[in-house]
Amino acid sequence: MKPTPLTRRGFLRTAGAAGLATALGCSSGNSGGGSGEFRGQKLRVFIYSGSTENVFREVFVPRFEARTGATVVVDPGWWDSIPKLKASPPGQPAFDLVLTDPTQGYPGIKEGLFQKLDLARIPNTASLSPSVLDNWVFREGYGVTFPDAVMALAYNKELVEFEPRSWADLLRDSVRGKLGIYNSFYMSLYTFACMKVAQGGKPGTAHAEVSTNLKGVFEFAKAHRDRVKFWWPTETDMVLNLTQKNCALGNISSTEMLLALRHRKELGVAIPVEDRAFVQLMWVIPEGTKVKALAEEAINLLLSDEVQTDFARNGSATAVLSAAKRVAAEDAFWKQIYPSTEEQLKAIEYFPYDAYFKDWDNIVTTWDQEVLRGS
Repeated sequence: MKPTPLTRRGFLRTAGAAGLATALGCSSGNSGGGSGEFRGQKLRVFIYSGSTENVFREVFVPRFEARTGATVVVDPGWWDSIPKLKASPPGQPAFDLVLTDPTQGYPGIKEGLFQKLDLARIPNTASLSPSVLDNWVFREGYGVTFPDAVMALAYNKELVEFEPRSWADLLRDSVRGKLGIYNSFYMSLYTFACMKVAQGGKPGTAHAEVSTNLKGVFEFAKAHRDRVKFWWPTETDMVLNLTQKNCALGNISSTEMLLALRHRKELGVAIPVEDRAFVQLMWVIPEGTKVKALAEEAINLLLSDEVQTDFARNGSATAVLSAAKRVAAEDAFWKQIYPSTEEQLKAIEYFPYDAYFKDWDNIVTTWDQEVLRGS
């Protein structure tokens, strides 16, 4: 049976692929208060599966429950937050707090799934670098935006005869048919753009290439899809296939890979300076939740210096300079790949979400049918 083309609306209704993400936070002096106010309440949080969920459970949940007397129910997943919210009865959303990204957050806000925040209850937003909040989601009061993982080049040292340093390395003849590439276009179409401009001697122009020559990027992706052995659906799958030597190298998010490096010495990672792209995440509160104040209290703690420092120590980026400077001083590799000054935060680039939204349905269909399937 021929599959139905996936529209943006359909994409938001279906679960699939893997998203990369991790939580964020900013200044323990403004940790909020009112354990009596929230005691006995329950907070249902949608969080990304994998390392994000694990760190969230270890770092945030015990602190929040101890401070508020509330109970946190963690509901991990990938693309299924929006479908679950849409399926919820009126006034009974499936979650009280959601971690999401522009591919789901932007349409979700515009469709009325999320409500405006009371920023007076979230004083720790003042600790975030202003540059990361320069986004309509925050300006209009719907959520708190921030950078998370950066796209990384992961590899198994035992399967490559060189030390990968550039996206052009994915085009070497010695690794043809040995790549592991994420099956979601938001990252991997950009990866192909990075490969294309690097091969053409113009590294650092991948964003412009996606924006001005999307057709050319797709033609390049289709021409080189045979280099891919494994289209990975989750980061956990990619790490597993690297360690089992089912693929030699490919793209992945920095957070998952930094944690994997602690346990798997045969693995390596490179994050080319040119064309670095960060995932943008946001905390949003669903319309209709009965514990909105509790959700805002949670965001405030997530934006505390203490929580953010622990998140960063577990592999994520941070837009809280106090935490960033602390972790950068502790970890030279973290400092190498993540921003730790205001100037560096201002200079970061996200995946080309705006370019994607201009031609979303066509991109989804072409990626699914002509790149993934090769039809």
